Amino acid sequence: MSKVLTSGPFVSRLSFRFLRDKCLDLLKSDNPIEQFQANQALIHFKENPILTEGITSYEEYEQYQEVIDQLMGYLFPPALSNNEIKAAIDPLSNFSFYKSKRLAKILENSNRQNHNVLKEVFRDHIEGYDFIPYAIILNSYYQFNIDFDRPKNLKIQLKNGEEKNYRVTFNADYVEIYPNESAVEITQEVVDELLANAEDKNVWMKYFPEGSWTMEGFGIINMIDTTLDNAIDGFKTHMIRPNNESYKFLVEDIRKIFGIPDLQLGSYILDRNQLRPPYDLNFKMLTIASNDSINCKEYACNDVYNRLFKEHKTVVISNVERYNESTGGNSLSKSLINQGLKSAVLMPIVIEGEMMFILELATYKSNQLNAINMVKLETLMPFILSYSARTITEFKNEISAVIQQECTSIHPSVQWRFEEEANKYIHNRNNGENAVFKEIVFENVIPLYGQIDIVGSSNARNEAVQKDYKEQLSQTKRLLEKRIEEKKLPFYEQLVYQIDNFLFELKLNLHTSTEQEINNFYSSQIFPLFDHLLEANEDVDDIKRFYDCLDENLRSFYRARKNYDNTIDKINKELSSFIDKQQRKAQNIFPHFFEKFKTDGVEHNIYIGQSITQDKTFHLTDLYNIRVWQLQVACEMEAMFYKAQKDFPLKLQVASLILAHDVPLDIRYRMDEKQFDVDGAYNVRYEIIKKRIDKAHIKNTNERLTQPHKLCVVYSSTAIEKEYLKYFEFLKAKNYISDTIEIVEIEELQGASGIKAIRADLNQDLEKAEDLFTTKDFERTS
Repeated sequence: MSKVLTSGPFVSRLSFRFLRDKCLDLLKSDNPIEQFQANQALIHFKENPILTEGITSYEEYEQYQEVIDQLMGYLFPPALSNNEIKAAIDPLSNFSFYKSKRLAKILENSNRQNHNVLKEVFRDHIEGYDFIPYAIILNSYYQFNIDFDRPKNLKIQLKNGEEKNYRVTFNADYVEIYPNESAVEITQEVVDELLANAEDKNVWMKYFPEGSWTMEGFGIINMIDTTLDNAIDGFKTHMIRPNNESYKFLVEDIRKIFGIPDLQLGSYILDRNQLRPPYDLNFKMLTIASNDSINCKEYACNDVYNRLFKEHKTVVISNVERYNESTGGNSLSKSLINQGLKSAVLMPIVIEGEMMFILELATYKSNQLNAINMVKLETLMPFILSYSARTITEFKNEISAVIQQECTSIHPSVQWRFEEEANKYIHNRNNGENAVFKEIVFENVIPLYGQIDIVGSSNARNEAVQKDYKEQLSQTKRLLEKRIEEKKLPFYEQLVYQIDNFLFELKLNLHTSTEQEINNFYSSQIFPLFDHLLEANEDVDDIKRFYDCLDENLRSFYRARKNYDNTIDKINKELSSFIDKQQRKAQNIFPHFFEKFKTDGVEHNIYIGQSITQDKTFHLTDLYNIRVWQLQVACEMEAMFYKAQKDFPLKLQVASLILAHDVPLDIRYRMDEKQFDVDGAYNVRYEIIKKRIDKAHIKNTNERLTQPHKLCVVYSSTAIEKEYLKYFEFLKAKNYISDTIEIVEIEELQGASGIKAIRADLNQDLEKAEDLFTTKDFERTS
């Protein structure tokens, strides 16, 4: 470089004239040391007049560098050079001509690109502009009070990868700016224009032309290490993010604050004297075995127990191995030692006076965590508490959401109406008005009902019960007969007689009371006898084997029934999962209310109409599309069932049924039952038909309406019949059903008459369509 600064509105003159003037003033000081230092400095100025006249090139600086370094010794005391982070600079180029030893060492240990980093300290965002000279001119020279202050920060990347942060301040005591002949007079109007166009370089050049001002002197920058402060500020910022995002930064922030790269962070909750895994599963437990739980009193020594769980004070274990030896070992110390952790801190998190959970810090070196550096956490505690409270609230909200989803679900299609009513409720309550959550009613909606029912499920269960009890009674009879042969006892013979009676009853039929009678027989007579024989320990291996065959909870044979229960469970899960997946697609046709029930199979209710949706317009074609969807799903669901049947423990069959209704009705949300129900006396007829048709017979026959491998649609109007016959023809064209389509009359039902049904054989090997059928497909097929 040949010049320190050669362009721009300012002429740079690296001058020490103001330092000389300061020394002249110090000659009048009463302090002899100050007088001595001033005299020594003035000798240098007298011998080197260029120092006060001004240096304008780098070559001149190099020529006088030694004497300049000597002068800087008065401003940079050698005794403080290893502590202070400061430099003397040319304020325009930020060329640093003198540095404290500590700053020099910092720059030496930084990456290469940071050696000249000081040149960029005061650069602003307007094409590298530095506002400091303009601030001095406008505020000091012209006495305008304009706020140019902004925090000046510097990041330096060290060779070891660590990033250090510094706050930089500028001392302008030895700087003066004055106008040259080409300077433009700055008025209030000019200031207004400059501030209105602060980012326009051309406006600044207009009033500060090339070489119009001279900046003479030198500046001093002071740097303060704010790495810890920045880490704490970053920690605070991250704590207000959503919890799933907060954790990404939480560990690294705390590691930076403590300066321990491998510091470990964990947590566990306190739940009624039990220590359990934390709410936030991002955390692991450091002082308790993974996914384990332990009683508070079994966790650690009495001192830790009292300080942590009684006094709610932070516990610091600076040397885990010494703690383990002094206490004879406990769950806390053993868990840390097993992980190689040698110092630890346990922080109780108390929310509204109640200790909710414990935050764990641990390191792999002894004494890295101690009572002294724990002071750092005092600044963080309000934010940790806020984060903790939010975590607990979010967890409780999640619990509520799960309960609502699994137990009292509000379908997304109607949630807007509940939110609307809740909004009114909260508004009235907050305004001191009478807050009442009004009933939710949806008027003039068309219902669609469907079910896929397991055929003969009651008989299958009865057979399973009979099979289990027959085996259980037969084995018991053999055990008793063996002992009768060895020693004839009337009581044993009486028990065998009772068993024979039960076996006879089971062979004839299974009565409602039979199960209870057999269970009572075993609990009052058989089990007490066998328990007595086991205590006597006389040839009881066969009794032990019998006990091993019993289910632990039921204390009876549970093989056939288990196969039945598992089959029903698997069927319901398969069917329920399938219709849920298809239902999400159907919502794209038109928003509608949907609910399903698991019984011996799966039932579903659908309600569609204008009142269901908040922002869409309902048309009858939307109803037609949903009806076609329901038929498509019924066919695909039954076909899916028979393909999956090979994996079921029992081979059962299912039958499909749809109830088509064309009269709009109202549905009301019953607050006490947490579910929707039809509203009004006339609409109850719909519910009566729904409950009775699956057991109904075809008129004048003993044939059940619902049959395996048949799609059945029940209706009561001619319009519905015509509409669904077209749908059936469409399904036949798609190879979903057979060519044979029949219309049958249903026997008279209590409260309902004149009901018919359309039936057709299902194609069990149908090729499932990729997309949902719509009325457009129907039109193209026609």
